Amino acid sequence: MKNIFSTLRVFIGIIAVLVLAAGIVLTLLGAYDLVKVIADIRSFDTEHLAKIMAIGLLSVVDLFLIAIVFFVLALGVMLLFVDPDKGFPVNLPHWLRIKNFMELKVILWEAILTTMVIAFLTGLAGKKINGEPVDLQTLIIPGGIFLVSLSLYFLKKGKHE
Repeated sequence: MKNIFSTLRVFIGIIAVLVLAAGIVLTLLGAYDLVKVIADIRSFDTEHLAKIMAIGLLSVVDLFLIAIVFFVLALGVMLLFVDPDKGFPVNLPHWLRIKNFMELKVILWEAILTTMVIAFLTGLAGKKINGEPVDLQTLIIPGGIFLVSLSLYFLKKGKHE
């Protein structure tokens, strides 16, 4: 049984490394987009430059936040399946000392909520700049954000009672 768990731990470690690699790719894509936004400053007309820069920078922040979600997920999975006798080789901040899936889920929900808000603001700013009307479909994402926030609130409330 111990060999099966050791083998499972190796596979989970591989999964965590692949998630970490996905986070690195997203970080590189965000850095590329940031350089592209800064390099494109000269090609835009001065009238719309600030608006276009704001949308570009919000998109870059969104990519970086998604990468952070991947990094936290990879680290959380590695922490949950590390050998308890060996411990984790790095001294982590208090909020990253994950002891169970519930704690990992809460941290990920909070990071995903922030990412969803930034993604919504990016899309909303793009619609406003392009002169598109804000319709009922635009409210789907804030509705989802509200529902996830509400479920996170009740999850945390139940945990403290």
